[in-house]
Amino acid sequence: MTIQRQIELLTDIVGKMSESAGSDHQEMTCRFEYYGPDDSWSVDSRLSFVRAGVVHQVWLNDPTAGVYFSVHELHELMRAHTGGDWKSLEIAVDSSGMARTSFSY
Repeated sequence: MTIQRQIELLTDIVGKMSESAGSDHQEMTCRFEYYGPDDSWSVDSRLSFVRAGVVHQVWLNDPTAGVYFSVHELHELMRAHTGGDWKSLEIAVDSSGMARTSFSY
């Protein structure tokens, strides 16, 4: 269940990125910085995307902050599963819709 839940969370995060970039983007990248000492945590993000050959940077369109809770849950699941305590997550989606992740520890 842990791996499946991680995939669900990543899918939700990519969906929110796509909503924020709009339907006519060619590619997009979002970097999430995770700050989580002890019981408190926060997430910062930067989204960029390419539309008509021009790079744009926007805030995630997420008025309920759901994506930040998803990032937090993903962090906690991965830490419990592998012991990894990553500090940032980058998700890049190419023009074919293929997503790749990169974690910095």
